[in-house]
This record gives sequence, C-alpha cells and structure tokens, in this order.
Amino acid sequence: MSAKPLSGVRVLDFTAFPPGGMTTVMLADLGAEVIRIESPAQKGQPSLVVRQVAMSRGKKSITLDMRNPENVAILKRLAESSDVVVENAKPGAMESRGFGYAQAKAINPKIVWCSITGFGQDGPYAEHAGHDLSYLAHSGLLGAVAPELPWHPAGTLALQAGASAAVIGIQAALLTVAKGGEGAHVDISLSEAAGWFQTAGMNPLSDNPYYLTPTPDRRLYSCADGRFVAVASSEPRTWGALCDGLGLPDLKPVLHKWEDAAALTKTLADIFATKPAAEWVEALAPAGAAVTIVNKGRQLLDDPHVQARGSVAEVAGTPVPASPIRLSGVEERTLLTPPPVVGQDTASVLLAAGFSAEELERLEAAGVI
Repeated sequence: MSAKPLSGVRVLDFTAFPPGGMTTVMLADLGAEVIRIESPAQKGQPSLVVRQVAMSRGKKSITLDMRNPENVAILKRLAESSDVVVENAKPGAMESRGFGYAQAKAINPKIVWCSITGFGQDGPYAEHAGHDLSYLAHSGLLGAVAPELPWHPAGTLALQAGASAAVIGIQAALLTVAKGGEGAHVDISLSEAAGWFQTAGMNPLSDNPYYLTPTPDRRLYSCADGRFVAVASSEPRTWGALCDGLGLPDLKPVLHKWEDAAALTKTLADIFATKPAAEWVEALAPAGAAVTIVNKGRQLLDDPHVQARGSVAEVAGTPVPASPIRLSGVEERTLLTPPPVVGQDTASVLLAAGFSAEELERLEAAGVI
C-alpha cells in the first residue's frame, strides 16, 4: 500500500464552523497533518467543531492567544514550514490581525491559503452575515429544489457544498505548487458553491426551470413497517421491472402517459403498504426496478451495504461518516483517530517548527500558548 496522497502536507486550521471543519477533516482523511489553532482558555477540553466528533477527528491541536501581539511572530514561524492555511474569518479580518494571506505569502510563497465565507472575499454582500439557509436562498438552490416556496430544509446543504469546493480548490493549488509554481489564495463562497449544484439541472437559471415533481414512477412509498422506499423507475427498463415485480405487467405501456396519476399512485401505494420496506427492496432491486430503502438517522448503521463498505465508522463511541474518497493502492480504511484535547500538540508542533524549550516555557508562562 502507498502513502495517502496528502501525506507530508501540513495544514494550519483556524476554522471554528462546519464548512471549515468538514474541509480539514477531509484533508486529514487524505493524509494531511491538520493542526487546529485554539484558545488557551479551552486548554484540556475536547477539541470539537460545534461539538461534533465527525468534523473534529484526525487532527492535532495547539493553543495560541490570537489577542496577544506575540501571536503574529509565532504564526509567521509556523507558516515557514506549513503548506496550507484554512480559515473562516470575515474578509480582511486575518490581515487586520497581522497574519493574512499577504503576510503568509511574503514568508512562504508556496503557501496555499483557503478562505471560506458566506459570500466570498469581495462584492456588495461580502460583509453580510448568514447561515446555510441564507446561502441556499441567495444561490438559487433553495428555489430550484422545490417548485413551491416556502419550504425549509431540515439539514444543511451549502456548508457541505462549500467544504467540497474548498478541498478541490486546495488540492488544485497544491498541484500547481508541486509543478513548481507558487501557492494561491483559494476564495470559497458558500453561496457560489451551493449555486454550482444547479449545474445538473435543466434550465435552472431561467424563468422556466425543469422540476422533478413526484409522479407514480418517481416518489416515496410507505411500507408495512412504517418505513419508506424510494422508487426511481423512470425508464422503460426500470419501470417494466417494477411493474413485473408488483404483479402489474399491464401497466408497462403507461410510463409517462399518466391519464390518472393519482389513481395509479394509490394503486402502487396500496401494494407497497402490504410488506416491510426491506422485503420490497430485496424483491425488486436485484431485478433492476430502482427501489431503495429510505434510511434515517441510526437506521443507516444497520444497512447491510453500509456495513459491508464501512461507510460509517465509530470514533470515540460516536458513529461518523467515513471518507467517501477511495483510492486504489491506498489504505484509506485505517483506524480513525478521535478528536484531540485542546493544546495536546502545542509543544511537539512548536518544537518541530524550531522553537526552543526555553521559548515554549516563556510563552506558556505568559499565557500566549
């Protein structure tokens, strides 16, 4: 087995919110050494991004008082031996504190600096506050997912979109460095990342977008055990397999020619209600009917496919999603390490960066680290 692709890459992690936490945990899964910069006031506590193990595992933690004037000199020394910085401060905030992209680049021209914000580093909305709902709304994705407003998503989407874009941007910049070029400032807007999801839509930015509304061949059906199956049998082959599996072969010709969609939906719903969801999947999916069970919460842990693939791992007694990136020749299913304790790696990281034991002792006594 070869080393993970980002082995040897050092990441300084200044993030405190989910997009940054998801970005750096994926970098860690790919082999990077991720070092969280945290407040000395939190020393000894679990190092958690918004109290979530899933976004905090596999990292190191050092403490540094960002309000102390000495922090800039320490960060500049760390920048000399670092490859990536990830931060989610307001535009210009890091620079105003004396350690932004310009200052880091002057020390290390090959450094890759990733800023993750709601609306990007410039533009009239750059300073606007927001949350996931804000970015979904502004991006157009909220209006593209459902034909009728208002609807309110129960989970987040823009945050994950931004984290994925950040990981791609960081790796692209690292590739440029590996080819002999300089680093870059990766500017990630959560709104733009969410908007990019519309790339898969039909006419998404027009007055006549195409909506995938529920039809008999594409909808959720309730089963005898109270669980749902997702039916996505929208081609002649998959619709035919569904009709055969449900004992309704005469319905094959009506695909996309619904004379009474409501009545047909009820016919299918009545049949699905006679058996548990898992039995329907077992009976219909192997035949090509595109029927999948709907997992919710802890139900995912008992899913046989999830178990076989190791798609969920346990870290510190908590089930978390494992990395979705699988590379041949790379052992990606290694033991996932739990979140660090705040400050547990301060001494080892700073010593490796060239600080002396005497410097560390003085900085700790002064409350800087």
